Amino acid sequence: MMPGGGDPTAGEEIMAATLRNALALALFGASGLAAAGGAAAAEASGCDQFKWPIAHEQTALAAPGAGPLSPGATLPADAGARLKLVLLSEAKLAMPPERPPKFSPSYAGAFVLDAPAAAGVYKVTVSAGGWIDVIQEGKFLRPVNLSVATGCANARKSVKFRFAAGPATVQLTGVGQPDIAVIVSPE
Repeated sequence: MMPGGGDPTAGEEIMAATLRNALALALFGASGLAAAGGAAAAEASGCDQFKWPIAHEQTALAAPGAGPLSPGATLPADAGARLKLVLLSEAKLAMPPERPPKFSPSYAGAFVLDAPAAAGVYKVTVSAGGWIDVIQEGKFLRPVNLSVATGCANARKSVKFRFAAGPATVQLTGVGQPDIAVIVSPE
């Protein structure tokens, strides 16, 4: 029995939660912890842990026809591809990434998204961790929503952006491997 007559299991759970929060604070900093909603929430496991359905994107990213895409190439909306990346120092990006990479070596690449059929919210879904920037009319688009999960085959992160009618540049930075599967699909 714990001092004060508490349940030892509850005390252990509180201590474990406090330790997890302290670790998350050390890894992400106070602002990162608040933005992520806690480390446990940011790292949910399984495809059903995304905030929105991603079955369509997961299938497109795994399709054998999702061929290689060279940096700077054009990708139509709602088509999956595997983007070849280069070291960040060698990447020819339209704009410097909004967030510096968290580790080295870090890979990066960009592609042009054909003009979507209509303006609206689109999901940029990728197979691995990294930073996603979308640029339209010379400005970064602000994310509308973000969802990440581990343990989901072919999908790691999905970010929603409000696209205007017209082409956009999608930049992927801070990736820990030399390629990444990507799709930009309508909401």
